[in-house]
Amino acid sequence: RKIKRTARNAGRNPTEDQIPGRTRRKNVETNTKKKIGLLGCIGTGIGAIIGSGIFGSLPTVINDIGTGIVLALLATIVYTLAKTIPNVYLSSVAPASGSFFIAPTKLIHPAVGVFMAAQNLLQPVLISVFAVLFGDYFVALFPALEGYKTLISIVILLIYTGIAWQGNHTFAFVNNIMVVVLMVAMGCYIFVGMPSIDTSRLTLGEIFNPGVKLTSFAAAVGVLASSLSGGSAVSQIADDVKNPNRNIPLALLLSPTIVAFIYIGMGVVTIGCMPAGELTTLSEVGKTFLPSGLLTFFIVGGPLFGVLTSMVPVIMLTCAQIQAAADNDLFPAFVGKKNKNGVSPVILCFVMLFSICCVATGSSFGVLMTVFSFVNALSDIALCLVPFFLKKKYPHACNHSTFKMAIGLVYALSAFAFVVAAYLAYAMISTLGMTVWLMILGAVVLFVIYILIRISYLKKHGRDLIAELKQPYEPWEIRERECKAMDEGK
Repeated sequence: RKIKRTARNAGRNPTEDQIPGRTRRKNVETNTKKKIGLLGCIGTGIGAIIGSGIFGSLPTVINDIGTGIVLALLATIVYTLAKTIPNVYLSSVAPASGSFFIAPTKLIHPAVGVFMAAQNLLQPVLISVFAVLFGDYFVALFPALEGYKTLISIVILLIYTGIAWQGNHTFAFVNNIMVVVLMVAMGCYIFVGMPSIDTSRLTLGEIFNPGVKLTSFAAAVGVLASSLSGGSAVSQIADDVKNPNRNIPLALLLSPTIVAFIYIGMGVVTIGCMPAGELTTLSEVGKTFLPSGLLTFFIVGGPLFGVLTSMVPVIMLTCAQIQAAADNDLFPAFVGKKNKNGVSPVILCFVMLFSICCVATGSSFGVLMTVFSFVNALSDIALCLVPFFLKKKYPHACNHSTFKMAIGLVYALSAFAFVVAAYLAYAMISTLGMTVWLMILGAVVLFVIYILIRISYLKKHGRDLIAELKQPYEPWEIRERECKAMDEGK
Protein backbone atom coordinates (compact mmCIF):
# COMPACT_ATOMS: atom_id res chain seq x y z
CA ARG A 1 0.00 0.00 0.00
CA LYS A 2 2.86 2.34 0.82
CA ILE A 3 4.46 1.72 -2.60
CA LYS A 4 1.20 2.42 -4.45
CA ARG A 5 0.52 5.55 -2.40
CA THR A 6 4.04 6.86 -3.09
CA ALA A 7 3.58 6.30 -6.80
CA ARG A 8 0.12 7.90 -6.85
CA ASN A 9 1.37 10.98 -4.99
CA ALA A 10 4.18 11.31 -7.49
CA GLY A 11 1.64 11.24 -10.33
CA ARG A 12 3.27 8.30 -12.07
CA ASN A 13 3.33 4.48 -12.08
CA PRO A 14 5.56 2.57 -9.66
CA THR A 15 9.11 1.99 -10.86
CA GLU A 16 10.52 -1.52 -11.20
CA ASP A 17 12.31 -1.19 -7.86
CA GLN A 18 9.03 -0.18 -6.20
CA ILE A 19 7.08 -3.25 -7.31
CA PRO A 20 7.23 -5.82 -4.48
CA GLY A 21 7.98 -8.79 -6.73
CA ARG A 22 10.73 -6.95 -8.51
CA THR A 23 12.14 -5.83 -5.18
CA ARG A 24 12.39 -9.44 -4.09
CA ARG A 25 14.22 -10.33 -7.28
CA LYS A 26 16.58 -7.43 -6.76
CA ASN A 27 17.35 -8.70 -3.25
CA VAL A 28 18.04 -12.14 -4.67
CA GLU A 29 20.47 -10.64 -7.16
CA THR A 30 22.17 -8.71 -4.35
CA ASN A 31 22.60 -11.91 -2.38
CA THR A 32 23.95 -13.65 -5.48
CA LYS A 33 26.61 -10.97 -5.87
CA LYS A 34 27.86 -11.86 -2.39
CA LYS A 35 28.57 -15.40 -3.50
CA ILE A 36 31.94 -16.64 -4.69
CA GLY A 37 32.50 -16.40 -8.44
CA LEU A 38 34.76 -18.44 -10.72
CA LEU A 39 37.89 -16.42 -9.94
CA GLY A 40 37.17 -16.74 -6.22
CA CYS A 41 36.76 -20.52 -6.60
CA ILE A 42 40.03 -20.80 -8.52
CA GLY A 43 41.77 -18.63 -5.94
CA THR A 44 40.43 -20.81 -3.13
CA GLY A 45 41.60 -23.94 -4.95
CA ILE A 46 45.06 -22.49 -5.63
CA GLY A 47 45.35 -21.36 -2.01
CA ALA A 48 44.46 -24.85 -0.82
CA ILE A 49 47.03 -26.47 -3.11
CA ILE A 50 50.03 -24.18 -2.68
CA GLY A 51 51.30 -24.75 0.81
CA SER A 52 54.65 -24.75 2.50
CA GLY A 53 55.21 -28.32 1.31
CA ILE A 54 56.28 -27.42 -2.20
CA PHE A 55 59.04 -25.15 -0.88
CA GLY A 56 60.56 -28.17 0.79
CA SER A 57 59.61 -30.95 -1.64
CA LEU A 58 60.79 -29.17 -4.80
CA PRO A 59 64.46 -29.01 -3.70
CA THR A 60 64.26 -32.63 -2.49
CA VAL A 61 62.88 -33.92 -5.79
CA ILE A 62 65.35 -31.87 -7.85
CA ASN A 63 68.21 -33.39 -5.83
CA ASP A 64 66.87 -36.85 -6.71
CA ILE A 65 65.96 -36.53 -10.41
CA GLY A 66 67.43 -33.21 -11.57
CA THR A 67 65.99 -32.08 -14.91
CA GLY A 68 63.38 -34.86 -14.65
CA ILE A 69 61.39 -32.47 -12.46
CA VAL A 70 59.58 -31.12 -15.53
CA LEU A 71 58.38 -34.52 -16.72
CA ALA A 72 57.56 -35.50 -13.13
CA LEU A 73 55.32 -32.45 -12.73
CA LEU A 74 53.57 -33.16 -16.03
CA ALA A 75 52.93 -36.74 -14.89
CA THR A 76 51.73 -35.46 -11.52
CA ILE A 77 49.11 -33.19 -13.07
CA VAL A 78 47.75 -36.13 -15.10
CA TYR A 79 47.49 -38.26 -11.95
CA THR A 80 45.97 -35.40 -9.92
CA LEU A 81 43.32 -34.65 -12.54
CA ALA A 82 42.43 -38.35 -12.76
CA LYS A 83 41.83 -38.40 -8.99
CA THR A 84 39.75 -35.22 -9.29
CA ILE A 85 37.38 -36.52 -11.98
CA PRO A 86 34.86 -38.19 -9.59
CA ASN A 87 34.48 -34.94 -7.65
CA VAL A 88 34.33 -32.88 -10.87
CA TYR A 89 31.57 -35.13 -12.20
CA LEU A 90 29.58 -34.96 -8.96
CA SER A 91 29.92 -31.16 -8.77
CA SER A 92 28.81 -30.69 -12.37
CA VAL A 93 25.69 -32.83 -11.88
CA ALA A 94 24.70 -32.36 -8.24
CA PRO A 95 26.70 -29.76 -6.31
CA ALA A 96 26.00 -29.42 -2.60
CA SER A 97 27.69 -27.88 0.41
CA GLY A 98 29.23 -30.67 2.42
CA SER A 99 28.90 -33.04 -0.54
CA PHE A 100 31.56 -35.34 0.93
CA PHE A 101 28.87 -36.18 3.53
CA ILE A 102 25.73 -35.71 1.42
CA ALA A 103 26.76 -37.79 -1.60
CA PRO A 104 27.87 -41.00 0.22
CA THR A 105 24.85 -40.75 2.55
CA LYS A 106 22.21 -40.27 -0.14
CA LEU A 107 23.77 -42.25 -2.99
CA ILE A 108 25.51 -45.18 -1.29
CA HIS A 109 24.26 -45.77 2.29
CA PRO A 110 23.77 -43.72 5.48
CA ALA A 111 26.43 -45.84 7.23
CA VAL A 112 29.00 -44.52 4.75
CA GLY A 113 27.84 -40.97 5.40
CA VAL A 114 28.13 -41.49 9.16
CA PHE A 115 31.71 -42.67 8.66
CA MET A 116 32.46 -39.57 6.55
CA ALA A 117 31.05 -37.38 9.33
CA ALA A 118 33.19 -39.18 11.91
CA GLN A 119 36.45 -38.84 9.95
CA ASN A 120 35.71 -35.17 9.30
CA LEU A 121 35.81 -34.52 13.05
CA LEU A 122 39.56 -35.20 12.83
CA GLN A 123 40.13 -32.39 10.29
CA PRO A 124 41.05 -29.85 13.01
CA VAL A 125 44.24 -31.86 13.49
CA LEU A 126 45.33 -30.73 10.02
CA ILE A 127 44.38 -27.13 10.83
CA SER A 128 46.53 -27.25 13.96
CA VAL A 129 49.47 -28.56 11.91
CA PHE A 130 49.18 -25.53 9.62
CA ALA A 131 49.06 -23.23 12.65
CA VAL A 132 52.22 -24.79 14.08
CA LEU A 133 53.98 -24.43 10.71
CA PHE A 134 52.97 -20.77 10.63
CA GLY A 135 54.52 -20.30 14.06
CA ASP A 136 57.73 -21.98 12.89
CA TYR A 137 58.05 -19.73 9.82
CA PHE A 138 57.10 -16.60 11.74
CA VAL A 139 59.71 -17.22 14.42
CA ALA A 140 62.32 -17.91 11.72
CA LEU A 141 61.69 -14.39 10.43
CA PHE A 142 61.63 -12.86 13.91
CA PRO A 143 64.06 -14.89 16.07
CA ALA A 144 63.41 -12.69 19.12
CA LEU A 145 59.97 -14.37 19.40
CA GLU A 146 61.40 -17.89 19.67
CA GLY A 147 59.83 -18.48 23.08
CA TYR A 148 56.35 -17.48 21.86
CA LYS A 149 55.93 -19.97 19.01
CA THR A 150 52.89 -21.70 20.52
CA LEU A 151 51.24 -18.39 21.37
CA ILE A 152 51.76 -17.16 17.79
CA SER A 153 50.10 -20.33 16.45
CA ILE A 154 47.11 -19.82 18.74
CA VAL A 155 46.82 -16.12 17.84
CA ILE A 156 46.60 -16.89 14.09
CA LEU A 157 43.84 -19.42 14.82
CA LEU A 158 41.91 -16.80 16.82
CA ILE A 159 42.32 -14.25 14.01
CA TYR A 160 41.04 -16.78 11.49
CA THR A 161 38.09 -17.55 13.76
CA GLY A 162 37.11 -13.88 13.65
CA ILE A 163 37.39 -13.75 9.84
CA ALA A 164 35.53 -17.04 9.33
CA TRP A 165 32.72 -15.70 11.56
CA GLN A 166 31.93 -13.20 8.76
CA GLY A 167 31.01 -15.96 6.32
CA ASN A 168 32.63 -17.92 3.49
CA HIS A 169 32.43 -15.02 1.04
CA THR A 170 34.50 -12.76 3.30
CA PHE A 171 36.83 -15.59 4.29
CA ALA A 172 37.45 -16.48 0.63
CA PHE A 173 37.98 -12.80 -0.27
CA VAL A 174 40.67 -12.38 2.41
CA ASN A 175 42.25 -15.67 1.37
CA ASN A 176 42.34 -14.65 -2.29
CA ILE A 177 44.25 -11.47 -1.38
CA MET A 178 46.87 -13.67 0.26
CA VAL A 179 46.84 -15.97 -2.79
CA VAL A 180 47.66 -12.98 -4.99
CA VAL A 181 50.61 -12.10 -2.72
CA LEU A 182 51.70 -15.75 -2.79
CA MET A 183 51.58 -15.92 -6.59
CA VAL A 184 53.40 -12.59 -6.94
CA ALA A 185 56.17 -13.93 -4.71
CA MET A 186 56.47 -17.08 -6.82
CA GLY A 187 56.25 -14.98 -9.99
CA CYS A 188 59.18 -12.85 -8.79
CA TYR A 189 61.22 -16.02 -8.33
CA ILE A 190 60.39 -17.20 -11.86
CA PHE A 191 60.61 -13.99 -13.91
CA VAL A 192 63.56 -12.42 -12.10
CA GLY A 193 65.39 -15.73 -12.20
CA MET A 194 64.81 -16.50 -15.90
CA PRO A 195 67.59 -14.19 -17.23
CA SER A 196 70.06 -15.76 -14.78
CA ILE A 197 69.54 -19.33 -16.02
CA ASP A 198 72.69 -21.11 -17.17
CA THR A 199 71.42 -22.71 -20.40
CA SER A 200 74.28 -25.21 -20.39
CA ARG A 201 72.62 -26.88 -17.39
CA LEU A 202 69.23 -27.07 -19.02
CA THR A 203 68.66 -28.46 -22.51
CA LEU A 204 65.54 -29.95 -24.07
CA GLY A 205 67.26 -33.32 -24.30
CA GLU A 206 67.97 -33.34 -20.57
CA ILE A 207 64.41 -32.23 -19.77
CA PHE A 208 62.62 -34.89 -21.81
CA ASN A 209 65.26 -37.61 -21.39
CA PRO A 210 66.61 -37.09 -17.88
CA GLY A 211 68.00 -40.61 -17.62
CA VAL A 212 66.53 -41.44 -14.21
CA LYS A 213 65.25 -44.81 -13.03
CA LEU A 214 61.52 -45.45 -13.25
CA THR A 215 61.32 -46.12 -9.52
CA SER A 216 62.98 -42.78 -8.73
CA PHE A 217 60.67 -41.04 -11.16
CA ALA A 218 57.56 -42.67 -9.62
CA ALA A 219 58.70 -41.75 -6.12
CA ALA A 220 59.11 -38.14 -7.26
CA VAL A 221 55.57 -38.13 -8.67
CA GLY A 222 54.29 -39.48 -5.36
CA VAL A 223 55.97 -36.68 -3.43
CA LEU A 224 54.81 -33.98 -5.85
CA ALA A 225 51.24 -35.35 -5.89
CA SER A 226 50.79 -34.33 -2.26
CA SER A 227 51.83 -30.79 -3.25
CA LEU A 228 49.10 -30.63 -5.91
CA SER A 229 46.24 -31.95 -3.79
CA GLY A 230 43.70 -30.09 -1.67
CA GLY A 231 41.87 -28.12 -4.37
CA SER A 232 38.67 -30.13 -3.84
CA ALA A 233 37.85 -28.04 -0.77
CA VAL A 234 35.92 -25.54 -2.92
CA SER A 235 33.36 -28.23 -3.82
CA GLN A 236 32.27 -28.36 -0.16
CA ILE A 237 30.93 -24.79 -0.11
CA ALA A 238 28.64 -25.07 -3.16
CA ASP A 239 25.84 -23.05 -1.50
CA ASP A 240 28.18 -20.05 -1.38
CA VAL A 241 29.22 -20.30 -5.05
CA LYS A 242 27.63 -18.65 -8.07
CA ASN A 243 26.55 -21.16 -10.73
CA PRO A 244 28.17 -24.08 -8.85
CA ASN A 245 27.47 -26.63 -11.63
CA ARG A 246 29.86 -24.67 -13.86
CA ASN A 247 32.27 -22.80 -11.59
CA ILE A 248 33.20 -25.62 -9.20
CA PRO A 249 34.16 -28.18 -11.90
CA LEU A 250 36.18 -25.51 -13.73
CA ALA A 251 37.97 -24.55 -10.51
CA LEU A 252 38.68 -28.20 -9.67
CA LEU A 253 40.34 -28.68 -13.07
CA LEU A 254 42.04 -25.30 -13.51
CA SER A 255 43.48 -24.84 -10.01
CA PRO A 256 45.90 -27.81 -10.04
CA THR A 257 46.76 -27.19 -13.71
CA ILE A 258 47.70 -23.54 -13.06
CA VAL A 259 49.70 -24.49 -9.97
CA ALA A 260 51.52 -27.27 -11.83
CA PHE A 261 52.77 -24.85 -14.49
CA ILE A 262 53.87 -22.41 -11.78
CA TYR A 263 55.82 -25.26 -10.19
CA ILE A 264 57.37 -26.13 -13.57
CA GLY A 265 58.54 -22.53 -13.94
CA MET A 266 60.05 -22.62 -10.46
CA GLY A 267 61.69 -25.96 -11.21
CA VAL A 268 63.29 -24.69 -14.42
CA VAL A 269 64.67 -21.58 -12.67
CA THR A 270 65.92 -23.64 -9.75
CA ILE A 271 67.86 -26.07 -11.97
CA GLY A 272 69.22 -23.30 -14.18
CA CYS A 273 70.41 -21.13 -11.28
CA MET A 274 71.24 -23.80 -8.71
CA PRO A 275 74.55 -23.23 -6.91
CA ALA A 276 77.08 -26.05 -6.83
CA GLY A 277 76.46 -28.86 -4.37
CA GLU A 278 73.33 -30.27 -2.73
CA LEU A 279 70.28 -28.02 -2.87
CA THR A 280 68.73 -27.28 0.53
CA THR A 281 66.16 -24.47 0.12
CA LEU A 282 64.72 -22.33 -2.65
CA SER A 283 65.82 -19.21 -0.78
CA GLU A 284 69.39 -20.45 -1.23
CA VAL A 285 68.84 -20.35 -5.00
CA GLY A 286 66.99 -17.05 -4.76
CA LYS A 287 70.04 -15.40 -3.18
CA THR A 288 71.88 -15.77 -6.48
CA PHE A 289 69.51 -13.49 -8.44
CA LEU A 290 66.98 -11.82 -6.12
CA PRO A 291 67.77 -8.43 -4.51
CA SER A 292 67.65 -8.54 -0.70
CA GLY A 293 64.22 -6.87 -0.59
CA LEU A 294 62.66 -9.28 -3.10
CA LEU A 295 64.34 -12.21 -1.37
CA THR A 296 62.68 -11.27 1.93
CA PHE A 297 59.36 -10.82 0.09
CA PHE A 298 59.76 -14.26 -1.49
CA ILE A 299 60.41 -15.89 1.87
CA VAL A 300 57.46 -14.13 3.53
CA GLY A 301 55.03 -14.31 0.60
CA GLY A 302 56.04 -17.87 -0.25
CA PRO A 303 56.20 -20.42 2.59
CA LEU A 304 54.52 -18.17 5.18
CA PHE A 305 51.55 -17.22 3.00
CA GLY A 306 51.45 -20.75 1.61
CA VAL A 307 50.60 -22.02 5.08
CA LEU A 308 47.97 -19.30 5.63
CA THR A 309 46.21 -19.86 2.29
CA SER A 310 46.14 -23.63 2.81
CA MET A 311 44.51 -23.27 6.22
CA VAL A 312 41.46 -21.31 5.01
CA PRO A 313 39.96 -23.95 2.65
CA VAL A 314 40.47 -26.69 5.25
CA ILE A 315 38.52 -24.64 7.81
CA MET A 316 35.72 -23.99 5.30
CA LEU A 317 35.64 -27.66 4.22
CA THR A 318 35.51 -28.94 7.80
CA CYS A 319 32.74 -26.55 8.86
CA ALA A 320 30.71 -27.28 5.70
CA GLN A 321 30.77 -31.04 6.23
CA ILE A 322 29.82 -30.81 9.91
CA GLN A 323 27.07 -28.36 8.90
CA ALA A 324 25.72 -30.87 6.36
CA ALA A 325 25.69 -33.60 9.01
CA ALA A 326 23.91 -31.29 11.47
CA ASP A 327 21.35 -30.28 8.82
CA ASN A 328 20.56 -33.98 8.44
CA ASP A 329 20.08 -34.34 12.23
CA LEU A 330 23.20 -36.38 12.83
CA PHE A 331 23.95 -33.74 15.46
CA PRO A 332 21.48 -31.74 17.64
CA ALA A 333 19.69 -28.81 16.00
CA PHE A 334 21.57 -26.13 17.96
CA VAL A 335 24.85 -27.31 16.40
CA GLY A 336 23.80 -26.30 12.89
CA LYS A 337 22.08 -23.01 13.77
CA LYS A 338 23.67 -20.25 11.65
CA ASN A 339 24.36 -16.60 12.33
CA LYS A 340 23.43 -13.79 9.94
CA ASN A 341 26.55 -14.54 7.88
CA GLY A 342 25.54 -18.15 7.24
CA VAL A 343 28.06 -19.60 9.71
CA SER A 344 27.27 -21.89 12.63
CA PRO A 345 29.00 -20.41 15.72
CA VAL A 346 28.92 -23.80 17.47
CA ILE A 347 30.61 -25.62 14.59
CA LEU A 348 33.19 -22.91 14.01
CA CYS A 349 34.05 -22.73 17.72
CA PHE A 350 34.33 -26.53 17.95
CA VAL A 351 36.68 -26.69 14.96
CA MET A 352 38.90 -23.85 16.10
CA LEU A 353 38.95 -24.82 19.81
CA PHE A 354 39.89 -28.39 18.85
CA SER A 355 42.73 -26.96 16.74
CA ILE A 356 43.85 -24.63 19.54
CA CYS A 357 43.85 -27.51 22.03
CA CYS A 358 46.04 -29.60 19.71
CA VAL A 359 48.48 -26.71 19.44
CA ALA A 360 48.43 -25.80 23.15
CA THR A 361 48.86 -29.34 24.47
CA GLY A 362 51.67 -30.20 22.06
CA SER A 363 49.88 -33.36 20.92
CA SER A 364 51.85 -35.97 19.00
CA PHE A 365 51.10 -34.79 15.48
CA GLY A 366 52.85 -37.80 14.00
CA VAL A 367 50.35 -40.22 15.55
CA LEU A 368 47.35 -37.97 14.94
CA MET A 369 48.28 -37.39 11.30
CA THR A 370 48.75 -41.13 10.78
CA VAL A 371 45.23 -41.77 12.05
CA PHE A 372 43.87 -38.90 10.00
CA SER A 373 45.66 -40.07 6.82
CA PHE A 374 44.37 -43.62 7.24
CA VAL A 375 40.71 -42.68 7.64
CA ASN A 376 41.10 -40.08 4.89
CA ALA A 377 42.27 -42.80 2.49
CA LEU A 378 39.17 -44.83 3.44
CA SER A 379 36.95 -41.84 2.70
CA ASP A 380 38.61 -41.47 -0.73
CA ILE A 381 37.53 -45.03 -1.50
CA ALA A 382 33.90 -44.10 -0.80
CA LEU A 383 34.07 -40.90 -2.85
CA CYS A 384 35.45 -42.79 -5.86
CA LEU A 385 32.28 -44.93 -5.89
CA VAL A 386 29.92 -41.94 -6.06
CA PRO A 387 29.84 -41.54 -9.90
CA PHE A 388 28.58 -45.12 -10.34
CA PHE A 389 25.59 -44.50 -8.05
CA LEU A 390 24.98 -40.96 -9.34
CA LYS A 391 24.33 -42.06 -12.92
CA LYS A 392 21.90 -44.75 -11.72
CA LYS A 393 19.82 -42.48 -9.45
CA TYR A 394 19.93 -39.25 -11.46
CA PRO A 395 20.25 -40.24 -15.14
CA HIS A 396 18.57 -37.10 -16.55
CA ALA A 397 20.67 -34.74 -14.43
CA CYS A 398 23.77 -36.60 -15.62
CA ASN A 399 22.67 -36.07 -19.21
CA HIS A 400 22.75 -32.32 -18.57
CA SER A 401 26.10 -32.28 -16.77
CA THR A 402 28.21 -29.20 -17.51
CA PHE A 403 31.27 -31.48 -17.52
CA LYS A 404 31.30 -33.23 -20.89
CA MET A 405 33.12 -36.54 -20.70
CA ALA A 406 32.11 -40.02 -21.82
CA ILE A 407 30.59 -41.82 -18.88
CA GLY A 408 32.79 -44.84 -19.57
CA LEU A 409 35.91 -42.70 -19.15
CA VAL A 410 34.50 -41.23 -15.92
CA TYR A 411 33.99 -44.77 -14.62
CA ALA A 412 37.47 -45.84 -15.70
CA LEU A 413 39.18 -42.89 -13.99
CA SER A 414 37.05 -43.35 -10.88
CA ALA A 415 37.99 -47.04 -10.78
CA PHE A 416 41.66 -46.12 -11.17
CA ALA A 417 41.43 -43.64 -8.28
CA PHE A 418 39.56 -46.28 -6.22
CA VAL A 419 42.39 -48.80 -6.68
CA VAL A 420 45.04 -46.23 -5.73
CA ALA A 421 43.10 -45.13 -2.62
CA ALA A 422 42.55 -48.76 -1.58
CA TYR A 423 46.25 -49.52 -1.98
CA LEU A 424 47.24 -46.48 0.07
CA ALA A 425 44.82 -47.51 2.84
CA TYR A 426 46.27 -51.03 2.79
CA ALA A 427 49.82 -49.67 2.89
CA MET A 428 49.01 -47.57 5.93
CA ILE A 429 47.30 -50.49 7.69
CA SER A 430 50.54 -52.46 7.50
CA THR A 431 52.51 -49.64 9.15
CA LEU A 432 50.13 -48.79 12.00
CA GLY A 433 51.36 -49.61 15.48
CA MET A 434 49.35 -50.84 18.46
CA THR A 435 48.99 -47.32 19.89
CA VAL A 436 47.45 -46.06 16.68
CA TRP A 437 45.13 -49.05 16.44
CA LEU A 438 43.92 -48.43 19.99
CA MET A 439 43.30 -44.76 19.15
CA ILE A 440 41.27 -45.71 16.07
CA LEU A 441 39.33 -48.35 18.00
CA GLY A 442 38.62 -45.90 20.83
CA ALA A 443 37.41 -43.23 18.43
CA VAL A 444 35.17 -45.73 16.59
CA VAL A 445 33.65 -47.01 19.83
CA LEU A 446 32.92 -43.51 21.12
CA PHE A 447 31.30 -42.39 17.87
CA VAL A 448 29.23 -45.57 17.55
CA ILE A 449 27.98 -45.08 21.11
CA TYR A 450 27.06 -41.48 20.27
CA ILE A 451 25.19 -42.52 17.09
CA LEU A 452 23.25 -45.22 18.97
CA ILE A 453 22.28 -42.68 21.64
CA ARG A 454 21.25 -40.21 18.94
CA ILE A 455 19.11 -42.83 17.14
CA SER A 456 17.47 -43.85 20.42
CA TYR A 457 16.78 -40.23 21.38
CA LEU A 458 15.10 -39.41 18.06
CA LYS A 459 13.12 -42.68 18.13
CA LYS A 460 11.59 -41.62 21.44
CA HIS A 461 10.35 -38.53 19.62
CA GLY A 462 8.81 -40.61 16.82
CA ARG A 463 11.63 -40.23 14.31
CA ASP A 464 13.79 -42.78 12.49
CA LEU A 465 17.22 -41.21 11.82
CA ILE A 466 18.42 -43.89 9.41
CA ALA A 467 15.19 -43.74 7.40
CA GLU A 468 15.48 -39.95 7.22
CA LEU A 469 19.09 -40.16 6.08
CA LYS A 470 17.98 -42.51 3.28
CA GLN A 471 15.54 -39.91 1.98
CA PRO A 472 16.68 -38.29 -1.30
CA TYR A 473 18.36 -34.89 -1.21
CA GLU A 474 15.59 -32.54 -2.35
CA PRO A 475 17.69 -30.09 -4.44
CA TRP A 476 18.97 -33.05 -6.47
CA GLU A 477 15.41 -34.36 -6.89
CA ILE A 478 14.28 -30.98 -8.19
CA ARG A 479 17.20 -30.87 -10.62
CA GLU A 480 16.38 -34.39 -11.85
CA ARG A 481 12.73 -33.47 -12.47
CA GLU A 482 13.74 -30.35 -14.37
CA CYS A 483 16.18 -32.27 -16.56
CA LYS A 484 13.64 -35.04 -17.16
CA ALA A 485 11.10 -32.45 -18.32
CA MET A 486 13.69 -31.02 -20.71
CA ASP A 487 14.52 -34.49 -22.09
CA GLU A 488 10.85 -35.39 -22.56
CA GLY A 489 10.22 -31.99 -24.15
CA LYS A 490 12.73 -32.85 -26.84
